Amino acid sequence: MEQWLPLFRHLLACPAANADAFSSSPASGDCPSSPSPAGTLLRILLSPVPTLHASASDPTATILFQTLPPFLQSQALSFLASSAGHLDPHLLRSLATRVLSAPPGRYGFWARRGAHHLLDGLPEEEGVPGAASEEFVDGFHEPPPWLKEAAARARPVLPWLPVDCRSVMRSGTCGHGAGDGSDGIGLETLVLAQDEDVEMQEAGYVPPPQAPLLGDSVVQRALAVQKEIVMVESSLVAQRVVKDLQDLCVESRNAAAVLSLVQPWEADDETLRVLLSNLVLQEDGMYGGGPSLVLCSVFLPQLLELQRPPSSVLLSTALDLCKRHPAAALEAVLFPLVLRKGGLNVPQCDVLTRIVKECMHPLHVSAFCHRLLSGEEQERKPLCMPQHHETVGTHLVWTESLFTLFYSILSQDICLTPSTIGELISVIDERASEFSRSLKFGNFLKCFVLKCWHQCKNQRVLLERAAERTNTFLTKAILVKLRSAG
Repeated sequence: MEQWLPLFRHLLACPAANADAFSSSPASGDCPSSPSPAGTLLRILLSPVPTLHASASDPTATILFQTLPPFLQSQALSFLASSAGHLDPHLLRSLATRVLSAPPGRYGFWARRGAHHLLDGLPEEEGVPGAASEEFVDGFHEPPPWLKEAAARARPVLPWLPVDCRSVMRSGTCGHGAGDGSDGIGLETLVLAQDEDVEMQEAGYVPPPQAPLLGDSVVQRALAVQKEIVMVESSLVAQRVVKDLQDLCVESRNAAAVLSLVQPWEADDETLRVLLSNLVLQEDGMYGGGPSLVLCSVFLPQLLELQRPPSSVLLSTALDLCKRHPAAALEAVLFPLVLRKGGLNVPQCDVLTRIVKECMHPLHVSAFCHRLLSGEEQERKPLCMPQHHETVGTHLVWTESLFTLFYSILSQDICLTPSTIGELISVIDERASEFSRSLKFGNFLKCFVLKCWHQCKNQRVLLERAAERTNTFLTKAILVKLRSAG
């Protein structure tokens, strides 16, 4: 314990906090003038346990850091990461790699995450092996031990939730008449039958139920509603037509096919407003949910062809629905519109900006950006009606308006993932010449450098080279920021 005392005295006596205390000079007599307080802390954490006879250079030796409780290990690594600018990068790298290369089970998940975060913030060194990111990601998705034990002896509620169905039902949280506002669906309706399709259950995959084909009578009624919906003359008539459409969707048990026949997006703005306000659809196997189906069949088609701002009444009603169902808005509006083959225009960008600002939680927006830029092509499969498949693709078309949308996202201090930031850096490098005179691209680039500098400072040279290829009044300000921070 004696070796910790000089450092503790210095930190307690220093009026500065955290990293500033490390950078300040030690008080005379309290802390030796060499090494610095930062070096003292790291050397203590990396030193072998005194009771075990081992060499400090032995990579398998037990160090003092390992004797700390898991919570303190993660806190120490988080503190070191925030103070990395005042610390020896070689010692930091040594500690982080020791944690990440240790056998499974020696360090907890949060300690490993802290070590990975610490290592990511250090400058790259040639010839120094990094940590395997795949290994870290696998640890993130690994269920906790208690859940593994429950899965081994229980009949699961769902393939991804290995908790015993009977124990949950006994708790009364999911049964009938619980008084919690549920719709009366018992938990037993969610449990897979053990004698059906065992191989697919073991693989954790349950195929969605096939929607039934539309009968002739349903088709005739749908065509009749199609004629009525474009000839509505009042709100009362519109409400009656919407009621007929909803009944038809429920009776057919294939709402997507009915809406594809009726084509409600051909109606006028007032009828569309009534549709968005009154059409309530249940879960649909193909489209993931009733609100998603309503948005992609009523609101999305208007946006795909939008060339001027939409009516305020229609937009207000759509925003209300998006606020109540942000996940549906993300799948049925944001993704297909951003992936429009013709690219975003200004009115479309304005609508998406309002949805992002007014309807989305920051985590929704962060996940949206990650899937859009870093996800697999299958993750970007857009949700739309069959008539609009030719309008929507799976790849981004970079326009000034799309850069404006990302500028708006960055301005809200949305926390982007490292892979998303890496993809944006690549886009900046590729598109700088094409948008060299664009103020919208310049605004995006300036905001990106200001908001994401800590994560992208290792790519300063590439960003500086891209900024030099622009030619607006913002170019000088961007270059000054990049060169002064470097």
